[in-house]
Amino acid sequence: MKLRAKITAAVIALLAGALALVGVLVMGQAFAANLATARTAAQQNHRQLQTALLQEYYTMPASDSPYPQGLLSQAAIQYAAQHQDTVFALYRDGSLPVYSALPATLRQTDLAPLLGDTGNGAMLCRQDGSDLLLLSTPLPVPGQQIVLLTAADLTPVFHARNAQLLTWLAAAAGALALGSLVCTRISARLTAPLAHLESASRAIAAGDYARRTGVQTDDEIGALSTHFDAMAGAVQDRVEALDEGLRREKEFVAAFTHELKTPMTTMMGYADWLRAGSADAAAVKEAADYIYHETHRLEEFSFKLLALLQMDRREPERLPVSDRTLFAAVQRSMGRLEDGAAVEYSPGGCTLCGDKSLLQDLVLNLVRNARTACREKADGRVVVTCREEDGRALLTVEDNGCGIPAEELDRLTEPFYMVDKSRSRRNGGSGIGLTLCRRIAELHGTALEFRSVPGQGTCVRLALPLWEEVPHNDP
Repeated sequence: MKLRAKITAAVIALLAGALALVGVLVMGQAFAANLATARTAAQQNHRQLQTALLQEYYTMPASDSPYPQGLLSQAAIQYAAQHQDTVFALYRDGSLPVYSALPATLRQTDLAPLLGDTGNGAMLCRQDGSDLLLLSTPLPVPGQQIVLLTAADLTPVFHARNAQLLTWLAAAAGALALGSLVCTRISARLTAPLAHLESASRAIAAGDYARRTGVQTDDEIGALSTHFDAMAGAVQDRVEALDEGLRREKEFVAAFTHELKTPMTTMMGYADWLRAGSADAAAVKEAADYIYHETHRLEEFSFKLLALLQMDRREPERLPVSDRTLFAAVQRSMGRLEDGAAVEYSPGGCTLCGDKSLLQDLVLNLVRNARTACREKADGRVVVTCREEDGRALLTVEDNGCGIPAEELDRLTEPFYMVDKSRSRRNGGSGIGLTLCRRIAELHGTALEFRSVPGQGTCVRLALPLWEEVPHNDP
């Protein structure tokens, strides 16, 4: 079912409901008012009849009948002769008729609720197509239990209601027909922009990501079209980003293959040389040292690559981590430093909010990179500090090593990127340590900031959240 038809059907249903509600309220109030007027008139006639019968009864000579019921019967007959349009009846002891001009179709069992009531009663009934209002009142006659019944014809009231109902139905049918025609045209005009949206969505689904709706109106459909175009633009950007990611993935695989192929080829050459058995002791040691060194480097490389791949599958813990505890754990992981740059740790008493193991890996990688950069300096020095600044914990790893050219800084965290590949491999570098650090920083809502001067050293900074900044439950 098209939206145009749904709108038309909904409006017609609402219009029909509104007309029905108005008709029920208006006709109901009119009918209730007419019925109340007719009932008031019937009650007034009933009281007049009661008064007139009592006057006739008490003014008649007692010689006319020795029995009170006989006098009542004669009084009723005389009154009926003078008022032929009045329909009434008199009953004695709840069941014995004294006088009755009621329709013959009214059975005494139908009148039982009124006859057995000692007070005033009223009842609506329908007989032979006529709507009657029956009223009952006890007639105060000494020594007798007499009930006066009157029947008022309310048929004209009900006929007037039925005529009003037919008139309303005809008017409602005309209003619905006219409303349906107008609503169909209006809904067709309102939903026309949706056809443009549907056409554009089909084109985009077919691969035309540059397609736009071009609908410009000042209503919700115009806003929807604007958001749709924005979404289409985002989809186009996402597709382009996926293409770029695919390209980078291919480059990653190519670089990964190269990183494995180069040492494996050399190790295979040394292995063949050792198998020949013609090498002297010095050559055997050289070959064994190279194989051991490259095997250790590949092992470290595999651990870091595995850690990097697992980053996207875990959520970091959000726990308090003291900078002193963190630095102590890094110092233990570094072991005894017998040669190379000295490492100085300067905690500021900050309590970080994060994953201790991930933060330890981050600082450990940064410190190792810093010490590697200082290998060619006799006075090499690495300083690791943490202090509170602007409501966050500023973690800094600074060295006085060889430094990094400015044009290389933006690529430092790319997988397998090395400023000096030969020196990095010689020192056991894998090319993914800083990539791992960048991902850990991102998981903690921050980023690495590099500052470096060639020949003077490098400084790496990142601002981590403090424990007090993060809502948490007290242990």
